[in-house]
Amino acid sequence: MPKRLSIKDILDIQSVAIIGVSAKMGYYWAHSMLQWDHNLRVWLVSLNGGEVLGHKILTSIDEIPEKIDYTIVAVPYKAVPSVLRECAAKGVKGATVFTSGFSELGTDEGRKREKELCELIKSLGIRVFGPNCMGLMYPKLGFAFMPTVKRLAGNVGFLSQSGGVAITTYTAGVESGVGFSKVFSFGNAVDISPHELIQFFEDDSETKVIGIYIEGTKQGKELLQSLKTLAQKKPVVAIKGGRSQEGSRAVSSHTGALAGSNAIWDAMFKQANVPTVDTLEDLISTLSIFSKSPVPKSRNVGIIAISGGTSVVYTDFCSEAGLNIPRSSQETVDKLRSIMLSVGNAVGNPIDLAADYYQDQIMSEVIRIVGKDPNFDSIILQADVHNIHQVAVIMEAVDEVDYLWGVMAKAGREIVESMGKPVLVTIPEVAYPEARMRAWGKFVNEGLPVFRNIRETVEALVKVCEYYECKSERQRSK
Repeated sequence: MPKRLSIKDILDIQSVAIIGVSAKMGYYWAHSMLQWDHNLRVWLVSLNGGEVLGHKILTSIDEIPEKIDYTIVAVPYKAVPSVLRECAAKGVKGATVFTSGFSELGTDEGRKREKELCELIKSLGIRVFGPNCMGLMYPKLGFAFMPTVKRLAGNVGFLSQSGGVAITTYTAGVESGVGFSKVFSFGNAVDISPHELIQFFEDDSETKVIGIYIEGTKQGKELLQSLKTLAQKKPVVAIKGGRSQEGSRAVSSHTGALAGSNAIWDAMFKQANVPTVDTLEDLISTLSIFSKSPVPKSRNVGIIAISGGTSVVYTDFCSEAGLNIPRSSQETVDKLRSIMLSVGNAVGNPIDLAADYYQDQIMSEVIRIVGKDPNFDSIILQADVHNIHQVAVIMEAVDEVDYLWGVMAKAGREIVESMGKPVLVTIPEVAYPEARMRAWGKFVNEGLPVFRNIRETVEALVKVCEYYECKSERQRSK
């Protein structure tokens, strides 16, 4: 039996072959792998030959004039075994089998086909993602499984049983300034399993926090142990697919997995100290704080907003979710009173700026003062785009608004770096999407976590606090 390569072994990639390049999907895989500048040598193979994106399409694997490190297999399921044999002869170490038609069909024939594929993979010594998956995404290397997306390498690792969830998570994450170290889509997992990927992330120096989407597993004990070990070193955030009876049925036809009991999964995640979320939006929100923010020293939060009513709503939400809203220190009160000019503001926490919100110099100084208050260990900043945009239009000052957001963002970044506190920016989805995206970009450029509403902000912060509190408690009890 050939030596079993590790995940680290197969990520040492210099050459890639895409087998089954097809015009039917708009040359999807060719566009994915050729969209970014990189030093990878990419070979395209299809029985039909031709050319795409300036690259000749070879008609057989034998025509590739060198050994290949990694291959993407996108051929009909009947051709997968023969293609893998040819790839092994070319020295391939790792492969993505994009092809479906195996156990996810729920038929005896599909399961038999998958069992035979598993036996073949073991005999060849190739490590395989899938079948029925997107495989590997490695932005630092320039390796991608989706086209027309931004390239942003970072410290978030992600593994997903679903290719679609992997694509959505990467795309949404990058828009929020969340960069990824590696993204793994493992599909039916006939060879590379989720617990092996979790073990890989444990020692991966490029990864600080890990997200996981999982529908089911046949290796529950191994998965639990690997999650427990990883979460002792790095935060892991999970989203479980197939929680409802209908969702469980959908899981079986998606990846052929058994979804299992919700109570068992919940207990497993709790035992491992793995925060769970219900939506992909909440997944990105929680990962963004773990990725981009210092560890909160407590649940004490300072709130900066433009409206008295909004301040009340935010305070209620924070308090009901389990965060603390302590009063501003007397020093902070005195400093704020000395610079704030408008009538109707409040400085006790929440900080209601009223008309002072429109003054960039006042606003940036408020962020610095509040951020330095020892009573607050995290800051939630409301970026009230719709209100600012409305006033800017009537004052013919729309062009100046970007400057305001930039100044606020830099002040927030300063607090993160000088005080070691998370600064979380809520940009409510109310109106004026273009103006909102410009503001969003300003805060993302300064490396601050951004959120679409206060619920996302608060619930993500609570998850982060719970993880670190539990980790600290377990370390003390050892």
